[in-house]
Amino acid sequence: MPDDIAWPVKTRELQNNHMDSTFWNDFVFRDDDIIIGTWAKAGTTWVQQILSQLIFNGEEGLPVADMSPWIDLRIPPKEVKMPEVEAQNHRRFIKTHLPVDALIFSPKAKYIYIARDGRDVVWSLYNHHTNANDFWYEALNETPGLVGPPMAKPVDSIVQYYHDWLDKDGFPF
Repeated sequence: MPDDIAWPVKTRELQNNHMDSTFWNDFVFRDDDIIIGTWAKAGTTWVQQILSQLIFNGEEGLPVADMSPWIDLRIPPKEVKMPEVEAQNHRRFIKTHLPVDALIFSPKAKYIYIARDGRDVVWSLYNHHTNANDFWYEALNETPGLVGPPMAKPVDSIVQYYHDWLDKDGFPF
C-alpha cells in the first residue's frame, strides 16, 4: 500500500450497554490480522464462518465465536478478553461493530466491511432482541462497566422498533 494513504483516525470513544471502544486502545496489531467491520446483524457471523473455512482449510466444527472475538463487546471485561486474544496463535480474524471514528486502524491489518440493507438489519435485530433470554439481559446489564442505560426489552411493535432505530441513530445500541 502506498505510504501516502491517510488512514482513518480514531476521534472518539463509544461506550454503551454492548460496546466499549477503549478495548482497541491497547490492542497490538499483527501483520496478518483481519478485521471484520459491520453493523450488528449485517452478516458478521456469516463472514466469520467463511474466513474460518479459508484460514483452517475447511475444518468443520470450529468454535468460531471464540476464534474470532468481538473485541469491543464489553463482555467479558478487557482484563479477561485481551490476554486471550493476544494468546491466539492462528491468523486472527476479529469482529467489530464500531463506526469508523471510534476504531483504531493499522496498515498491518486487512479490513473487510460488510453492509446490508437497513430494513433487513433492523428486522434481524428485532428478532434477535425479542428472542433474548434473561441470561443475555443479565450479562449486558449486570457486568461491571455499564455505560449509559441498561438494555431494556424491545417494544412489541416492529414498526415502532424500526422508527426508534432510525430516529435514535441505531437504537438500542
